[in-house]
Amino acid sequence: MSQGERSPLHYAALEDDASAIEALIAAGESPDMQDAQGFTPLHFAAQQNSLSAAALLLNAGATVEVENTFGNTALSVAVFNSNGRGDLIRLLRSYGADPLHSNASGQTPVGLARLIANYDVAQFFSDVAE
Repeated sequence: MSQGERSPLHYAALEDDASAIEALIAAGESPDMQDAQGFTPLHFAAQQNSLSAAALLLNAGATVEVENTFGNTALSVAVFNSNGRGDLIRLLRSYGADPLHSNASGQTPVGLARLIANYDVAQFFSDVAE
């Protein structure tokens, strides 16, 4: 482990390095490993809006609802960092990510999408009543 108790898989997800992600998972590294703040590689893929890294991690069994120390799941991180793009949001939801999961501040992913007043993001939650 390195700074902040981050694993090589955390950094591979952050860098959207598909070959490293595949090799590390094949070598037995857990896709659910949490760093000191509770972030998993999936949180980092969401932070970077990396659809390919997230798909590799989810296909390897990453748990979609892991919370960091702030109570945020990868879906909350994806909404915050989406810049109007929704492919990653759709992917996470297809794996069961809960759009009504409240973080430590009581904010949900769907609430965050509406709070930032970004129609491009909010449209991916049109099926969710809050």
